[in-house]
Amino acid sequence: MKNLWRSSCIFGCAAAALLLAACSGPQVGRVSGEGEVVYEDAQAVETVTTKWGSTDLQSTAESMAQSLLASKWIAQASAPPRVRLRDVRNYTDEHIDTKGITDKIRIKLLNSGQVRFLTDKGNMDDVFEERDLNELATKRRENKLMLDADYIVTGSVRSIRKRTKNVGDVYYQITLELTDPQSGEVKWADEKEIRKRTTKPKIGW
Repeated sequence: MKNLWRSSCIFGCAAAALLLAACSGPQVGRVSGEGEVVYEDAQAVETVTTKWGSTDLQSTAESMAQSLLASKWIAQASAPPRVRLRDVRNYTDEHIDTKGITDKIRIKLLNSGQVRFLTDKGNMDDVFEERDLNELATKRRENKLMLDADYIVTGSVRSIRKRTKNVGDVYYQITLELTDPQSGEVKWADEKEIRKRTTKPKIGW
């Protein structure tokens, strides 16, 4: 009987010690806050609203990158050409982070090994400062090469939005062009079209 009582005490003390350590020590595993946050598949089709979303960005970048890589100016080039991506102009009636489009296209093209990229306009000041380009541009040949792109990629996003009492419709047109900056000749162009429709919810619109 005495041994049984002693075992129970030891077990109870051990359980209390574990509980105290769990409460006071660092937690490993799931940490929750207010509300509920759930991780989803980043590649899943997103249809929350008809506004520009992650699926639109992903499908546009994939389509344009594959089309550009298949063009003879890239696929049949004797050496990977130097390309600079310019800003994609947003002519829609909503805010679209178009740099997200160019960044994703750049990653896909770079990973292909068929294209070399020069720094974009947004990062040029940092590069100039780092290499002191203003002072050395006439002395170092590699600085001139950094400025000379074989091609530049430009583009735009446009939309047409219509709505009736029960239906909302939005059409996106994304276009890209590959241009020779020396001659101004457009070597390649393609477009991606996206259309979304939504119906009137039971409550609100």
